[in-house]
Amino acid sequence: MAIQDADLVALRERVTAAIQRGTDLLGDLTLLDDWLQGLMPTLARLSESERAAFGARLCGYDASLADRLRQLIEGLADLLAGLTASDGGEAWVRQHVARLEAGEETEAA
Repeated sequence: MAIQDADLVALRERVTAAIQRGTDLLGDLTLLDDWLQGLMPTLARLSESERAAFGARLCGYDASLADRLRQLIEGLADLLAGLTASDGGEAWVRQHVARLEAGEETEAA
């Protein structure tokens, strides 16, 4: 059963907005390193990955958050691409549900 056109449009808009929010947050996390170096110039002595891990600990979030956000954005982009199909997203749903039922992990496209 295909999604109604109006519902599909609304879903696309919501997914697009979520992608934008995720992209904005990812950008902020990327810039956090620069911002923290302004407060703590000694951070420049650390490697990029060490600064990212330190910034995550300092700010109280998981150091893998940036990678997880990238995966989320890629997964939502895959969903958005699937929702543009003329079948109302049915092929996308069938493919991903079959993978989940087979015990496969979903991977971002």
